[in-house]
Amino acid sequence: MLRYRDKLMITLLIAGCLLIVFWRLSIVDAEKKALLPERHYQFMVEMELEGHNKNVSVRMTLPLETGGQSVRDEGVKSSNFPFSIEKERGARFGVWEGSQVTGEQNLVYSCTVQTNHEQYELAPSLTIPESYPAQAQPYLLSTDTIQSDAEEVAELFETIVPPDQRENMTAIITQAYDYCHASIESVKITGTTDALTCLRLGEASCGGKSRLFAALLRHAGIPARLVGGLILKEKTWTSSHLWVDVWIAGRWIPFCTLNDYFAEKPMRYLVLYYGELPLLKRTRDINFRYKFSAKPILAAPGEIEGLKGLLNLWGLFEDVNIPIEFLRIILLFPIAAVVVTFSRNILGVLTFGVFAPALLAVAFQGTGLLWGVTLFAFIIALGTVIRLLLEQFELLQTPRLGILLTVTSLTMLAISILSAAKGSSLSSRVSLFPLVIISMIIERFSVMTEEEGLGSAIKVCIMTLLVSCLAYGVIDSEILGSIVLAFPETQLLVLATFFIIGRWPGLRLLEYVRFREFVAEHHDRSNR
Repeated sequence: MLRYRDKLMITLLIAGCLLIVFWRLSIVDAEKKALLPERHYQFMVEMELEGHNKNVSVRMTLPLETGGQSVRDEGVKSSNFPFSIEKERGARFGVWEGSQVTGEQNLVYSCTVQTNHEQYELAPSLTIPESYPAQAQPYLLSTDTIQSDAEEVAELFETIVPPDQRENMTAIITQAYDYCHASIESVKITGTTDALTCLRLGEASCGGKSRLFAALLRHAGIPARLVGGLILKEKTWTSSHLWVDVWIAGRWIPFCTLNDYFAEKPMRYLVLYYGELPLLKRTRDINFRYKFSAKPILAAPGEIEGLKGLLNLWGLFEDVNIPIEFLRIILLFPIAAVVVTFSRNILGVLTFGVFAPALLAVAFQGTGLLWGVTLFAFIIALGTVIRLLLEQFELLQTPRLGILLTVTSLTMLAISILSAAKGSSLSSRVSLFPLVIISMIIERFSVMTEEEGLGSAIKVCIMTLLVSCLAYGVIDSEILGSIVLAFPETQLLVLATFFIIGRWPGLRLLEYVRFREFVAEHHDRSNR
């Protein structure tokens, strides 16, 4: 039961946290957003090719700096290929060129991008201007793929736009958008689908729909340009995406007829180029593969005037060179420890100590849950096999553990080298998986196997893994990560939680299940 001094301590911790939070919010006032981290993406392009003693060139479009998108921390891994960035027609191209290339080669481009969600409200009635600025005029012209002067496009325009609405820009855009989105069936088509082909087939992917939408608008005298890019996903993919920007009231407004974004661009849309440009050009007759990947991360917000001293915690962190991901791990580790403590003291789950499951949960943040669990299970299985083999040599316990840890370390090194040679990202995940955690668990697993048997050790090992996954699920929350980064004083609430758990008076919940017959008998006696 909680005593007076326990209640006092818990009250002081909670009150202290709330006072600090409200004090900072009251001073920052309108700049509350400056306290919260922003969502960025770690973006990567991985390419693999096999040369046959000939010159090889690869040219790929790179993310652009726009009003709603920024690019930083660019990095390149190009084997023996010289790398350069070229700018052409408002786009950026990464160029890899190699001479007399032989064997397998890996090319990697990475960066951190900040993309913003854009959404606009169109006025019910907008008059089509008599003239446009120079930057918009090229996007009024008919082209080989956007045939805005074709008779079929003119007939479609007259069919879907009533005569009394043909001077209303908003009405024209809405009718053209609705037709391309709803009347043109969405199908996956490789290659380039022009506007007329899309119209005749009645089906298209993002490219055909976007070109027909642009053709209808250009026919009406409204500038419309193609935007080429990618939809950022938390997995690997290879397909690009096209949507349309329309010049409305002095600015470019985005529209995606495939995914139904009217005057809107989601945060996941990454801009690479404008107009008709190839995503990738390369030397022919070589074995070539590529894939994109993206991972959402939290980053410090932009600099806000008026925030100084303790209010500008982000500035203080940057002054002492603390990376935000490292800071996030530091602040989330106590929360992972809370989950483990609750599992042990309240639920009654047996694990290999308190810190091992919490450390595993934090380690899974770097490896990903699937790879983390896979590596954990593999290494535990390997340790079990090695231990059984070492029993034949009748070594003392400490040297036996030393051999076990050495073989484990070499195995992880081998996995890292092999995956790096194959161009896989698994090598970085293995290196991020803390060896000290595995060393602790391998040691405890071996000791428990000798003292209590393999069955008990495996049971506790499974419980440790399950609690680690539970803790991972809690601390992987982006909302929780944003809160602890914006308000580090929430660690006072964590301390208060430890005090509450530390005074738990009753049986653990699993003990009620284990001793249910005894509890039921005691309950019957009490009622007599």
